[in-house]
Amino acid sequence: MTAWIERELKLPVNREKSGHGPGDGTALLGFRLETDGTIRLAPKSVERFKTKVRALWDARQSVTSEQLREQWRSYIRGWWGYFRLTERRRDLPALSGWTRRHMRKCFRLRRHHPRGRLNALKRLGLRGSNLGMAYSGKGAWAMARHRVLQSTLNNRTLERYGFTLPWETATT
Repeated sequence: MTAWIERELKLPVNREKSGHGPGDGTALLGFRLETDGTIRLAPKSVERFKTKVRALWDARQSVTSEQLREQWRSYIRGWWGYFRLTERRRDLPALSGWTRRHMRKCFRLRRHHPRGRLNALKRLGLRGSNLGMAYSGKGAWAMARHRVLQSTLNNRTLERYGFTLPWETATT
């Protein structure tokens, strides 16, 4: 087959990238084709997504919140525009929670001093003894999962500020 393609169609075939065999679990252009014909995300695509999320939600960037939001919107719109073909969407809720946790972690890390965290939490409407979490010595990743931060920066609040996940609005 390779010889015919090269001879008749005059197309070079990269033998390292071209594979043959059963289609079960074969990755193609970021998708994995299952034996039953369903299309799902390839594991490498998920890993690349996670790497990009980590980079976009790195709190050490010197960008404003608006620039951060625009970076996120631009990336996620393009990513979902390409990968919306996936038929197996049951993998996406875990990706959603993981991504939101990175958003909350970034929120916490961007306020270096407890006083800054306290003021930011007050602006989000947090009151009472729950404000003590601003002074916690736990790491940002652990605090991003804290019930108070999750309820303050809940999914609705993140969405209101423009930090959306398009597959959730597409499936609900």
